[in-house]
Amino acid sequence: MNTTRPRWLASLSHVRPQRQTVAEPRRLRITLLLEGLLLMLGIWAALTVSLPGQYGQLEVGVPSPISIWAPNEVSYVSEVLTAERQAQAANSPDNLIYVYDPQIPVQQRQNLVALLDTITSVREDPSLTRAQRLTTLASLPNAALQISEAQADVMLTLDEVRWDQLRTQTLALYDRAIERYDFAIDERALLQLRERWLTYWLATTSLSPTQRELATFFTESFLRVNRTLDEAATAQRREEVSNNVPPQSVRVLAGERIVSTGEIITPEIIEKLQRTGAMPRPLSWSDILGRGLFSALLAAGFMAYAVIYEAPLAMRPRSLVVLIILINATLIAARLLLPLVPAWPHYFPLATMAIIFAVVFSGRISITASALMAAVIGVMEQDALPLAITLVATCVVAVLAVRSADRIFTFLIAGVSVAMTAFGMTLAFWLMESPSLQMATLSSALLPMVLFAGMNGGLATILSLGVFNLVSRAAGQVTPLQLMELAHPSRPLLRKLIREAPGTYYHSVAVGNLAEAAAEAVGADALLLRVGAYYHDIGKTIRPYFFTDNQMGRENVHNDLDPVTSAQIIVDHVREGVKMAQAEGLPSQIVDFIATHHGTGVIRHFYQQALQQQDTVNEADFRYPGPRPHTREQAIMMLADSVEATVRSKAQNGKLAPSRTTDGQVSGGLNGAMALDELVKSIIETRVREGELDLAPLTMHDLTLIKQAFVTSLQSIYHPRVDYSPQTGR
Repeated sequence: MNTTRPRWLASLSHVRPQRQTVAEPRRLRITLLLEGLLLMLGIWAALTVSLPGQYGQLEVGVPSPISIWAPNEVSYVSEVLTAERQAQAANSPDNLIYVYDPQIPVQQRQNLVALLDTITSVREDPSLTRAQRLTTLASLPNAALQISEAQADVMLTLDEVRWDQLRTQTLALYDRAIERYDFAIDERALLQLRERWLTYWLATTSLSPTQRELATFFTESFLRVNRTLDEAATAQRREEVSNNVPPQSVRVLAGERIVSTGEIITPEIIEKLQRTGAMPRPLSWSDILGRGLFSALLAAGFMAYAVIYEAPLAMRPRSLVVLIILINATLIAARLLLPLVPAWPHYFPLATMAIIFAVVFSGRISITASALMAAVIGVMEQDALPLAITLVATCVVAVLAVRSADRIFTFLIAGVSVAMTAFGMTLAFWLMESPSLQMATLSSALLPMVLFAGMNGGLATILSLGVFNLVSRAAGQVTPLQLMELAHPSRPLLRKLIREAPGTYYHSVAVGNLAEAAAEAVGADALLLRVGAYYHDIGKTIRPYFFTDNQMGRENVHNDLDPVTSAQIIVDHVREGVKMAQAEGLPSQIVDFIATHHGTGVIRHFYQQALQQQDTVNEADFRYPGPRPHTREQAIMMLADSVEATVRSKAQNGKLAPSRTTDGQVSGGLNGAMALDELVKSIIETRVREGELDLAPLTMHDLTLIKQAFVTSLQSIYHPRVDYSPQTGR
């Protein structure tokens, strides 16, 4: 506790309280300045950096996010429309010029007839054996085709009737193909004949499958392209037609709507915007500087709030940097995603970060960060006040719904609350902007509202559940869910404490009860304190019987040791506890409770023994290594530990007077007994006088409330008992 310096300045030195230096506060202030600069740059970047592919704020093929009207009347020759008309004229089929040779089909038919006649003569030649006929057919010189031995064998196998039928149908098939395209066959026609028409026509004949294969083979072999495109002449014709298109003039009237919200942007619209001067221009230097100033003011305000009202967080560089990085990442994500859904920016899942911040850090810092991000997104979306208000409302509701976050179910409740709030706020602004209420229009608008609101709430639940644990680990923070897990007796260190030092375990539970009551009285983190109390004395499991908690029925081993050795053994339970906690991977907040629960206090009992036995005594040999508490929770833990141990010791030795009489005198106590409230008060005052609370942000009023909470809890344990001894008979 410190009454001469501001609370936040007192907290600046908690990082290494055992080695205070002049440069340390300066270094921490520089760290805070750099963190604020990082936040400002993130906000500035989100507001000013252009997205890839953007032309100002409009892009061809993308719906327009805004409506734009012509500022004045303009007439101009449209290059876009002229180019479109020229392209239409040039691409007309009338411009295609072909080269046509009518002799090719005639010559090819003659070649086909000659081939069929040759095959017929070979089949009918009596001087040739079958083998010689096969060889002759396979070696016929013809540029159009090459007959295989298998095909030649089939030709020889056919009888005269079937061969004449094949010959007649082949010539008819060729003639039909030529006539189908009016004796003008190009590449496309040839492909269609081979893939479709020849097979279809042959299917309507009486030829066998073998005959059809041969007919197709002969016909395809002699079909040739006789109509080809003249590329040079066609290009020249297109150029001439294109040059003859007259320029297209456009007139835009003043006040004429050039583009409406949601309308697909076309090159013609872009040209109109450019010619009329209505095209949204890129940010000027004044715009950029203004947004930079806005970013700096927001960052400065946020950092000032964190330093003054969230000192424990502000003084943890790791946690604050993670928080700032998440804020910047969220704003950049909004910059990238909101243009994709321009009609529904109200449903950006900003509440996800609000839930994560509330669970990992605190509800107050979450609401503050959410308000900052909502303000930036509002400016990002053309100063959209309704959007900013809606986002803030969903974030506040999410923080309120997830305030305890000790169960998974609370995340679901938060998601439902976000969905309902998003729907209600959007409906409210929609009703305010509608000129008249029509049920048909309302019913068509409700469905997308419900859909997007549900998506918003669902994303808030799913993303926060999946990310909050990673964020807590990155920030070095501990969440209520993690604390609930750490408090379970099945944890290895707690099992070890219960088995090997049961007295210390029950002392830890009692300290947890006192600390939790005091935390609730001053608004500190009660769950963190209870879990910290369970682990604060785990170092005693190394030598459990050297501590009075575990010496029931045993002789005090310190009777055989010198005071320095005994003091070092007692002090070691802090060092060993820190090592055990770090080896187990406990959060740093729990480890800090172990290191600070005795602060830098002196072990008075052994120190006094040493003074009686020795001429010179080094007080450092009897002092705990510290550091001193630097948070409210650590200070409460120190006081609860001292009060519980002292009151229990007094009660066991009959030196505790539970109450006082009306005149202020101790009643019911033996010689040297102290009233409970006086004993608690003296313990707290001793800690204050020794300076152990100098770094802790506690006020005198907080100490009064802590004392009252301790006394109330202890009175329920150490209250006078009714004598139930049996009465003797008369």
